[in-house]
Amino acid sequence: MNWGNKIVVAFVLFAAFIGYMVVKAFQEDFDLVAEDYYAKEIAYQQKLNKLSNTAEDEKQVLMEQTSDAILLTFPDEAEGEIHFYHPSRKMFDRRYEISLEKGLKQSIDKAELIAGNYRVNISWKTNETDYLQQSSIYVK
Repeated sequence: MNWGNKIVVAFVLFAAFIGYMVVKAFQEDFDLVAEDYYAKEIAYQQKLNKLSNTAEDEKQVLMEQTSDAILLTFPDEAEGEIHFYHPSRKMFDRRYEISLEKGLKQSIDKAELIAGNYRVNISWKTNETDYLQQSSIYVK
């Protein structure tokens, strides 16, 4: 085999490799962080105001992980939403309405969550003031 044939074989193998990589790339599934990202960008100032209220009023929701649940302790009576956001797959995200038990606590069963890293966004309202707390938790 002369050097001209070797160059043609090298080009063909390179083209086959690139073709393989293109096919694999199109088979990969990518979830958007949010389907309505434009509307969320417009509402960003409201989010900043809620975070500011949380810092100024020193209202923090305490998160504790037990063997079978995640316990959230709120500073006051509240209504709102808890969003467990799983960064890698949208199908693992979970949303819960805040429904406090006695002691201003809410329990979330860990069986509803898969093991992994979550970003937890807790948005609540107390005495006509909106609050937002963002934190991370690794569910075991």
